[in-house]
Amino acid sequence: MKKSKLFAPFLMLLAGAVASIMMYRFKYTVNQTLIIVTIVLFGFYVAGLFIQKKITSFVEQIREAEENEGEVIEKEGPGAGEEETVVESTKKEADDRA
Repeated sequence: MKKSKLFAPFLMLLAGAVASIMMYRFKYTVNQTLIIVTIVLFGFYVAGLFIQKKITSFVEQIREAEENEGEVIEKEGPGAGEEETVVESTKKEADDRA
């Protein structure tokens, strides 16, 4: 789970690097570059947080489904609960006969 917390910062830094390279390539001024890169960093950080939150909730849903699936299998063992009802019904029949 610790690695999923690095998703938003990694996305932000990657987008910042791409924006910086593009600004340098197209010869923007330093002031324009700083403003644009700051906006890009903030925007992609917010987008990364949103995506990170969705991924985390998706992973948690998968884990819960796996846990619930394991519980159902354990409860549905062969003949689970049938023996008790058979024993109880035979005791009642024996009591009724006596």
